[in-house]
Amino acid sequence: MGGNWHIIASMTLPPSKSVFTKLVQLETVDSTNKELRRRFDANTPEFFAVTALQQTAGLGRLGRKWVTESAKSMALSILLKPVSQRQIDWITIMTGLAVRGALQDLGVAATIKWPNDVLVAEKKVSGILAEMIDANSVIIGIGLNLEIQDGTPDRAVSLQELEVEIALPDLIERIGQSIKSYWRRLSENPEAAISELQDELQKHCSTLGTKVRAELPGGKNVYGIAIAIDTDGKLVLETPETVTLAAADVWHLRN
Repeated sequence: MGGNWHIIASMTLPPSKSVFTKLVQLETVDSTNKELRRRFDANTPEFFAVTALQQTAGLGRLGRKWVTESAKSMALSILLKPVSQRQIDWITIMTGLAVRGALQDLGVAATIKWPNDVLVAEKKVSGILAEMIDANSVIIGIGLNLEIQDGTPDRAVSLQELEVEIALPDLIERIGQSIKSYWRRLSENPEAAISELQDELQKHCSTLGTKVRAELPGGKNVYGIAIAIDTDGKLVLETPETVTLAAADVWHLRN
């Protein structure tokens, strides 16, 4: 399967041939999010993107390392320019739903684990990291497993294992197209789009209805049943008292 992944050349495609306003394609970089931030200035257009075959210092949420061996994981960072807090609140979940939708089109039955993971049969296939540059500039970084790599956690799965064959540039374009479609909806009519995203989450979020352990940023653990995601994108847990989480590392508890 490894030979079916097409290697990206170090080049920039013209906008007429890509969903991106500009796509910087690199062989190796420390982090595509960091590289996009380095290239950012006041004139950088929305949907400016950076991708690389290998990341030497890729990061996930809470500073975790995201392993990216050469051509074994898609690493893609895209610049979005929100104009409201409502959009910012939903960027990570929106991106997860967009990635899930793109995978569904490839025949992969994926779900969302709140707030930023895409799972297949409870194994992680993709992770998302949103980072704000300023009040109106957000980088969304997407990592997606193409093949299993050294150091990949046991609870992970790759497109290779799922028997998905697609050229890497085509995969990047599919992901970009899906994100752009969702983002257009969230930009043109945020309240209507958020209602639609909530409905979609009800169908495809494997966290909902599940007993979870939520590790809060300070290290405290909260246990409960995930019962809803509110209009701000926060996770609502049923514990002895209802708890609403804006940020947490969530673990699904099956036993």
